[in-house]
Amino acid sequence: MTQIPSLEDFLAAPAEQVAGVAPATLIFAPGGTRRRAVLAGIAPQSEDYARWSREQMVACARCFFTLGVRHLFMSIMRPRQLAEVGRYRERLLDWIDWGVAGPEALADYRRHGWRARLLGATSLPELRPAADRLLEGSCGPDAHTLWFYAVPEAESTNEWLIEAMRRSRSHRPEQLRLALYGELIPPATLYIGFGKPILVPDLLPPLIAGEAQCYWLQRPGYQIDEAIIRRIFYDCAYLRSTWSQDKSARYHNLEAQRTLWEQPAVLGLGRRVGAFWYPQAHLGEEGSGNVV
Repeated sequence: MTQIPSLEDFLAAPAEQVAGVAPATLIFAPGGTRRRAVLAGIAPQSEDYARWSREQMVACARCFFTLGVRHLFMSIMRPRQLAEVGRYRERLLDWIDWGVAGPEALADYRRHGWRARLLGATSLPELRPAADRLLEGSCGPDAHTLWFYAVPEAESTNEWLIEAMRRSRSHRPEQLRLALYGELIPPATLYIGFGKPILVPDLLPPLIAGEAQCYWLQRPGYQIDEAIIRRIFYDCAYLRSTWSQDKSARYHNLEAQRTLWEQPAVLGLGRRVGAFWYPQAHLGEEGSGNVV
């Protein structure tokens, strides 16, 4: 059996050691970027919001890549954002174009030695120039790769699959992945979302998720640092890895754990905090009603 390091040792370990257990492919679906901007004193309808958010995004990606992730899929737009009204909606597509493929973004990718790709431009003509610029000015296939994905409608990912079937003339997963992404990417074994624990098609890039362990941050925006990432990698690599081929000794101490397994704990229950949802620790926690 592999010796499990202590959490304290893992948090202090060199990045190269952490990279040894890091997922090759990770899906990150952040949320609450406007919430985080307000907390930082930035108006979420302003151009300052777009500039600040892009810088946060790059810093976030750098943390993941430093700790060993090779392919980072990052959600940048969901259908509900297109259904909004107001200045945010009016500027959204221009902000995405500039934020992921503008001069500053391209300079950042070159400086860090990253590749970047934009999925979803086939469904959004306004983003096709951005997708093309990323193809023109990026590093080779061995570089860390940022896979941005923008999903305009609930059925968009199904349409991507249908188009991939048409182009590849195949129903085989490997051929479809090659048609969708232009290369074969290792399956994602880790998904990190935000807020409410949900899984919907527009948050999962087609044919990428393998047996993905899921975590949901409660800090809004790109406010994930190296310490949080290390804790998630530690939990995923050492604490959740409980499967064994021989389960003959697995249940010997179960009676001593009876109190634990009979707790009415439910991951996913929450409460309203003003206009937002926030998780409860367990079923018996007070505060399940509205908190104003």
